[in-house]
Amino acid sequence: MEKEIKKEIGLRLRRKREQAGYTREKLAELCSLSPRFIANIEFGDATFSLDSLMSMCRVLSCASDDLLFGDSRDADIWTDTVDKIQKLDEKYQKPVDKAIQGIIEAIIAAERRE
Repeated sequence: MEKEIKKEIGLRLRRKREQAGYTREKLAELCSLSPRFIANIEFGDATFSLDSLMSMCRVLSCASDDLLFGDSRDADIWTDTVDKIQKLDEKYQKPVDKAIQGIIEAIIAAERRE
């Protein structure tokens, strides 16, 4: 794998880890990896196995494409919204999700009418 690609993957991993509020040590613990290995990936000095990738994606709640290729959409536009929803009391999360689904369905219906 090219060094530049490994660096880009490492930067995406670091951003996802920081967005999740994890230190390298905490992410490593949750993924059963070493903190040094996480640092090496983030600096573009190491590659990882499919098992490690799956573990990191599971813990960070992201798709493997997000880490490997980046998100072509503007992910930052939704990060704040998702963070706010996740911080809500659980009793509000379902109604908020239902409301958002309703908005999406209304937009799709309006687009079909156009």
